[in-house]
Amino acid sequence: MKHFKLSTLALLFCLLPSLCSVAQNDEKYTPIDFSLQLKNMHLWRGLQVTNTALGAVDLHFKDKSNSFAVGLWGGAGFTGDYREFDYYVSYSKSGFTVAVWDIYNFSKDATYNNRQVFNYSARETGHFIDISLAYRFQGNFPLNISWATIFFGRDRGALNEKNLYSTYVSMDYPVLRGKVVDVSLGVAGAFALNPEKGTDANFYAKDAGIVNINITASKKLQLGSYTLPVSVMGMFNPANNEANLQIALDIF
Repeated sequence: MKHFKLSTLALLFCLLPSLCSVAQNDEKYTPIDFSLQLKNMHLWRGLQVTNTALGAVDLHFKDKSNSFAVGLWGGAGFTGDYREFDYYVSYSKSGFTVAVWDIYNFSKDATYNNRQVFNYSARETGHFIDISLAYRFQGNFPLNISWATIFFGRDRGALNEKNLYSTYVSMDYPVLRGKVVDVSLGVAGAFALNPEKGTDANFYAKDAGIVNINITASKKLQLGSYTLPVSVMGMFNPANNEANLQIALDIF
């Protein structure tokens, strides 16, 4: 387990008094909205995207039914090492969610093209485009299952000859709900639909297999008249022999 820095936690909590003052409980429909989240690191699909503390902003449009959304997601590390800018569109109905994300991580130490945001040449782009389909069972068995495949971009293997169509399949289930702390468990595997000859390497790991086993605990902290959602996720990646602990604060 990577060392969880107390200085990172101190920095995040020092920012709370000024940031929480903007949080409001407004139930009326607003077509355009945005949110801010602070994290000690950024974990995604079994990967540690960055180990630096960061802020992440989601600017989005939603329809009145809260089913259709289109938005921009951006993250930036407090040290300036990590930078990401994504575009997405999603639609949810009756437990199903389909989403398409254009993901562009242009961190300064990237080993791929991180300087040409409009370059979508298959061999040169720093983007990757991911499409996912998820279903959450309704009623007393709210199991969530999802399938996501990278169908374009920097998912072309060591030889950069073809798309690998790396695929991530996951399941998660809330084992505790409505308690002081809510807890969910998840597991996910990854593989390439079109692997390079002689290897099972994919976007998430050097071999096909389990890339994410996680437990997430979440609660709502009451700060005067404001409610601050907080979550902690422990994530293990057996394929890459890694483990990490992430804390996230949903400021508004």
